[in-house]
Amino acid sequence: MRIQQTAWHDADRLSELSAEFTGWRIGRGGSGHWWAVRGNDLVRTPDVEELRGRLRELTGGSRYPTESGKWPD
Repeated sequence: MRIQQTAWHDADRLSELSAEFTGWRIGRGGSGHWWAVRGNDLVRTPDVEELRGRLRELTGGSRYPTESGKWPD
């Protein structure tokens, strides 16, 4: 894949994750690792799907409202 195509793909992934996990700042570092930060919570992983899974786990039992704006039970 060309560099430009890779950048577009990463941008698409960032958009998807940002829409799915509101309240999190999400990005990809120069080391190639994906990361997400919210309050004192930090997740960092080389695989974007692992990041998505870990964010789902954190959001389900988090002290913050879920994506829908409701507090977890």
